[in-house]
Amino acid sequence: MGATRKLAEYVSRTAYKDISSKAIEQAKLCILDWLGVTLGGSREDIAPILIDFVTAIGGEKQATILGKGIKTSVLNAALVNGAMSHVLDYDDVHPASFSHPTVPLAPAVLAVAEHKKASGADLLTAFALGFEVEARAGAAAGRSHYDIGWHATSTIGHFGAAAGAGKLLNLDADRLVNAFGIAGTQVCGVRQVFGTMCKPFHPGKAAMSGVMAAMLAERGFTSSQEILEGKYGFLDIFTKEPDESKLLAGLEEDYHLYGVGFKGYASCAGTHTTIEALKELSKLNLKADDIEEVQIECAKLNLDAAGQTDPKTGLEGKFSVYHCAALAILKGAADEGQFTDEKVNDPEIVKLRKKVKATVNPEFSLVESKTAVKTKDGKEYTNFVSMPKGMPNNPLSFEEMVQKFKGLATLVIPGSNADRIVELIKTLETVSDVSALVSLCNPV
Repeated sequence: MGATRKLAEYVSRTAYKDISSKAIEQAKLCILDWLGVTLGGSREDIAPILIDFVTAIGGEKQATILGKGIKTSVLNAALVNGAMSHVLDYDDVHPASFSHPTVPLAPAVLAVAEHKKASGADLLTAFALGFEVEARAGAAAGRSHYDIGWHATSTIGHFGAAAGAGKLLNLDADRLVNAFGIAGTQVCGVRQVFGTMCKPFHPGKAAMSGVMAAMLAERGFTSSQEILEGKYGFLDIFTKEPDESKLLAGLEEDYHLYGVGFKGYASCAGTHTTIEALKELSKLNLKADDIEEVQIECAKLNLDAAGQTDPKTGLEGKFSVYHCAALAILKGAADEGQFTDEKVNDPEIVKLRKKVKATVNPEFSLVESKTAVKTKDGKEYTNFVSMPKGMPNNPLSFEEMVQKFKGLATLVIPGSNADRIVELIKTLETVSDVSALVSLCNPV
């Protein structure tokens, strides 16, 4: 029996009661964080464009576009919510799969759950199982998948969305295998488009494609039975160094949900160690003219993902370790308000940005960063950060998670709604219909 079949059988047979309580609590945090970044993202330019598009193509009113109170088809809701949730680049990360796992998964399962009037326990089950399938596909594809130029959030997100949606549709193992195959043949998303609207479009499209795959499989649509491990399958085509063993290693015991991290800064994860290393310097009230040079040694991944030297827009600034270094020194912050077109082109920030030199240290792993700031009066400030706050070994507290959520959500919905969402998430498994949660995400 192949790995694709074994994963399908795992998803099919697993019930809420079978999932560890720790994994369920992590799933709740993922959903809370995702709701916040989606509501915050609903204010960005990508939202009205996509809403105009889905309105033009029409569809039954089945699921809600968050932060807008607009109902559209399940597929369209998954597309728009997925794109809005990634546009701030403030969503969760999973180092083992080199991806942002929740943004293609949560919009898929929430849209289907709302349409089917599923319970909170059903939603959590579908999310947890979809996360496992998605993260395992990413771990098996490994670093080389990302290095080739694929956006792993998009590619592996197709499988997570199909698994989660398929669980909510009560697909048996045979249909889930087909759903994985239908999702896998739609895999797409290249890193060339980072810094444009197409990067957040990726998880939206993955969510949409995953839901479509599950709905087609439900109707008897067929596909490959070995989409992950087969000759010319996902691992054979999309990565140079596949490790098929990671698809099943520790299945049902070692949850990848334990390895998710939550962002404390609204930019590419590859910038976070640099921001953390430099942000305390803001207390010195330094100006660009006070600084001789800023040197950054970092892991290859940092510059691969965030190497834009001369960003012109807020979106591009999120993918510039140079801009983020200047922000950290001058502002001591990297929240969403710092990534605007105006801030990216601020003369003071641009002046300091041009003094930042970044090089790859081949001995550094993942996102490690070492910084050295030399001032014109001869002082030097150095720091090294291996992993930023928010990662599993240095997690945000629940209070910090709530603060982040409310800071984003209350830009769109009343504070009372945000408070109620937090309380509902705490006991989501007791909610009889997830529509109660969705309705709180509508603006008044």
